[in-house]
Amino acid sequence: MSPQPLPVYRRIAEILRRDILDGRRRAGSLLPSERELCRRFSVARATVRHSLQVLVHEDLAVPVQGVGYVVGTTGSPVHCHLPVLRGQPLPELPAVHVPVAFLNTAIEMLETGAPATASRVATLLRAVVRAR
Repeated sequence: MSPQPLPVYRRIAEILRRDILDGRRRAGSLLPSERELCRRFSVARATVRHSLQVLVHEDLAVPVQGVGYVVGTTGSPVHCHLPVLRGQPLPELPAVHVPVAFLNTAIEMLETGAPATASRVATLLRAVVRAR
């Protein structure tokens, strides 16, 4: 008797997992949107969401409301400081520990300059601040 084939959601999760573990998707980068994955694999959104939840459960992806899924990282958070600009004093800001993965994603989004990038980056950073 031959082994049962993996369910579709498991196969999709395995493909994404392999991409992450093999380094084709670096920590902090955005995973394809649910819509893109639906098109790529010709499946329903519920199937894609189930696949992504598998990755979340394995700490390979982090959902960020309004942004999508970000490749997770086991790296430790970094403390961010704003540089002093032309001798101007810095405003009083609370210290915020931001995971490197989120910073990498924000930088990547700004570099691509896609439409609505600023609002997506703002949403991403708000999620980080709320999470602290």
